[in-house]
Formats: sequence, C-alpha cells, structure tokens
Amino acid sequence: MIDIITGIILAAGSSKRMGKQKLILPLKNSTIVENAVETVKSCKAFWEILVVYHSEEVMDRIKKYDVKAVYNARAEFGQSTSVIEGIKNSDPDAKAYMFIAGDQPFMTKDIIEALINAWKKNQNSIIVPCYDGKKGMPTIFPVEFKQELMNITGDTGGRTIIQGNSDRVMFVDFYGTMAGFDIDTPEEYNETLKII
Repeated sequence: MIDIITGIILAAGSSKRMGKQKLILPLKNSTIVENAVETVKSCKAFWEILVVYHSEEVMDRIKKYDVKAVYNARAEFGQSTSVIEGIKNSDPDAKAYMFIAGDQPFMTKDIIEALINAWKKNQNSIIVPCYDGKKGMPTIFPVEFKQELMNITGDTGGRTIIQGNSDRVMFVDFYGTMAGFDIDTPEEYNETLKII
C-alpha cells in the first residue's frame, strides 16, 4: 500500500503583526509564499499538495503552481480553520497530513523529507520537529487523528492534540538550522533579508 501523505501549506493568516500581507513580500526571486510552495514541491514524497489561503493576493501568487488551492472563508477564526479546510479538501485515502507554515523562509527539502521518513517508520506517531530544543513545524498527524483535528478551534492548530497525546508524539531533533524561524513582524522580515 502506498504511503499517501498530503502536504497542507497554511497560508491564510491575516498578518496582523506585519501590518500587511506578509506572504506576498519579496523573498529571493519570488515571494515568501512561493518560496514555501517551491520547497514543498521539491519533495517527491507527497501524494498531493494543498495551499489553504484567504487573501486573493496569495491566490494570485500560487495559481501558477500545480497545487490545489483551497479558499478559507473563516480564516479570521484562527489557524484551526485552515487545518480543517485542508483536511476537508484532501484525498480521502490520505494516511497522514503534514501541516507546513507558509512563512518559514529557511525551511528545506531535507528537513521535510527527514520528517516524512520518520513518519514512514512510525506511522502511528505524531511527528514534531525540534529546532535546537524548540518545538515547531511542519508537523505530521496520522489519519487516525482526523476527527480530533476537525474538532479543533481558535488559533492553536494541532498543539492541543500534541499535548493530549504525548505518548504518541515522536520528536525529530535538528540543530544549527534556522528552519524553524517564521516571519511575523517587519523586524523579522528585515532580518531574513539580511541573512539571505
């Protein structure tokens, strides 16, 4: 049986702390969201890739890619709504969902593939990366957590499920990488541009 894993890029945030839509800000030769899509698409392990968006500006940037764009009309109610929309629109045969932040400019193909390989060897586990000891994204949830994920609310994402199932969580450690860094503020964006 093929290990069907769905990649769900969460790109429906309101960018309140940035003061404007951060995902379309320039990065390298494209934008923050396009960088995320290209990184995920470079991994061949995904059965399908979905991008959950709210802003038309984000949609305009991703429509040229071979990904499934999913509109989240309820984005203002928090990240949980994007998780739910992603699952609702994914392949019903999916064996796991990987949730990927659209605003992590230093995420790499190698890290995504290391997490997927960890899941393939431990398919009953929730896979969570730790960057120099700090928990982050992307996270992988086996399909058996589908109903729990569909019931989450607010801006917590899958954190409550991770906390409530500590015996089922497998942490994968990464050191000396900025992959876990995400852009929320103008200062973080300017810091990113300096590093790149």
